[in-house]
Amino acid sequence: MPGPFLENRYFVALLIFWCLLGIWLCGGAHVVLGTTETLMVSSAFPSSVVFFVLTGLGMIGLHLIVRRNARARARFFARLPGLVFRIDKDGLIEFASEQGLDWIGANLATDSRPDLRDHILDHASLINLRENAISAQGEITVAELPLTTKEHEQRWLRVQMRALPPYTSDCQIDCIVWDITELVRERNLRRESQTRLETMANLSNEALFLHDSGKCVDANNAAERMFGYGRNALLNLSAADIISSETLPTVTDNIQSGYDKPYEAMAKRHDGSQFPCEINGRNVLIDGKTLRLTSFRDITERRTAEEQIRFQANHDALTSLPNRYLFMDRLTFAIKLSKRRRECFALMYIDLDGFKTLNDTRGHIIGDKVLRDVAARLSAKLRDVDTVARIGGDEFTVILSGSETPEDAEIVANKLKDALTSSPVDLGPDEAPYLVTASIGISLYPDHAETIDELISAADDAMYMAKKNGRNTFRFATTKRSENS
Repeated sequence: MPGPFLENRYFVALLIFWCLLGIWLCGGAHVVLGTTETLMVSSAFPSSVVFFVLTGLGMIGLHLIVRRNARARARFFARLPGLVFRIDKDGLIEFASEQGLDWIGANLATDSRPDLRDHILDHASLINLRENAISAQGEITVAELPLTTKEHEQRWLRVQMRALPPYTSDCQIDCIVWDITELVRERNLRRESQTRLETMANLSNEALFLHDSGKCVDANNAAERMFGYGRNALLNLSAADIISSETLPTVTDNIQSGYDKPYEAMAKRHDGSQFPCEINGRNVLIDGKTLRLTSFRDITERRTAEEQIRFQANHDALTSLPNRYLFMDRLTFAIKLSKRRRECFALMYIDLDGFKTLNDTRGHIIGDKVLRDVAARLSAKLRDVDTVARIGGDEFTVILSGSETPEDAEIVANKLKDALTSSPVDLGPDEAPYLVTASIGISLYPDHAETIDELISAADDAMYMAKKNGRNTFRFATTKRSENS
């Protein structure tokens, strides 16, 4: 690298002026000033000569030191793995390190400055780098730029640059360039991978939340659709804003403990409506910080399907009343509850009068209409705590909770009988109405029986007694207690 002092015309002019001034003061002055001043100059000659000789030697030594430092700097730059160059005031490359030039396939010995400039960066880019560096006032600035080498290979460069003082429009700019092609390639791959993941996450029907101790920091599009919030609103929410108060403690405990198994909870939307969801959370490490990634799956349809399957398994398909299986389960529960509370309850066994003849003569479609109407009339006269079930054919059962005396059961039996006979069943314009009557048998727990089978058998026997006594009536079961009294 050439010494900057020899290249500076101002320094050369100053050196010539200094030498002429020394000659003038040390020996040439008497020619101009005459004999009178010669003695004065001659007397000052030895000290003046020493002063100017030492000053000249000092300047020469300074020049040698600067030149040596410049060469050392050039050698240092030449060994750097990147490309080091300097941009002059005209936006041209004034200097470039040899190793860097070899890397891009250029050489100072064979390439002129414009060619060298084009090898590294175009002129517009160099001017832009100069302006940015001067604006930084000595601070290092960074830029990333593409480069095509002589072999037509596409590379990426990171340029670090700094302006040399004074920070004027014609100051020099030192630049060092690093090849970051692999870094850019890897960064692009990560960005593409992240884009794909974000795309898949946004296409998913599951709401995804990334949160820090229950505070949302990111969410996908499905979360906006599921909960009815905009993205900015979602980022200001906490778990308490989207989880119902009933299940919030469970969700909070699972977040704090890092629970990573699926579980169910009730979520709530922006409009206040709630829906069942399956939550699956997992702690993840992102940028050295532990966050929690949680997915929400709306399981309303699954719950509906499960409830429908459960309903179909426990209810009669024609009348939607509890079937024999659910009736037996509730009868078992009624007995256990009565034992614990030492209470009584009544069981009714209801059989429609003449239904077999109707079914055989007018068809099953008419029979089904009658059965649905009977189920509706019976249900309308009972309490929510009571159970009316269809256990087969035209047979119905009723569990009356809290019926302490036969009089309580008798009141209900008359209501049911009147409900059935209050008006004929309308079977349509082409069919004559049908008047329904029923025979009802009643057994009381524990007066008539204490087990399920005995209780049902006692009510069934009482029903047959009602049929023998003219139908459209009710009878109580006989008890051992009555027989022994």
